[in-house]
Amino acid sequence: MTAVAELPRTAGPADRLTLLRQAGDGRMPYPALVRLLGGGPATDGPTTAPAPTAPRPTAAPDAPRLTARQTAVLTLMAEGHGNAVIARTLSCSEHTVKNVIYELMGRLQARNRAHAVARAVRHSLI
Repeated sequence: MTAVAELPRTAGPADRLTLLRQAGDGRMPYPALVRLLGGGPATDGPTTAPAPTAPRPTAAPDAPRLTARQTAVLTLMAEGHGNAVIARTLSCSEHTVKNVIYELMGRLQARNRAHAVARAVRHSLI
C-alpha cells in the first residue's frame, strides 16, 4: 500500500477528501479512510487476520455485536481483499466467506461492501 501524505489538521472532512482524491488514482488506503472518518489513528499493518487475543476497539453503545469471524472478514474486506484471499487467509471456504458477508450486511444494515466498512468504522467495530 502506498503512503499517504499527512493532511493539514485544519482541513475539514470535505477538504481532506478532496486532497486525497487529488493525490492519486481515486483509491483510498484503509488507514486514510479510518482517519478521514474520525476512527482514530490507523497504521499500515500486515494483511493478516487479527490475532484472537488482540484487544478490540471500544464499540459504540448502539453498535451491533459481531463475532470474531465477522470482525476478521470485515477487517480483511476493509483492506480491499476479495473473497478468495479472505478465505485463504482465514483457512475457510469462499462459500463461508460469502455467508459471513451476507450476515454482516444484515447486521450492519449495509447496501454493499464499502457501506459495511464505513458503518463498521463509524461504530468502532474495526
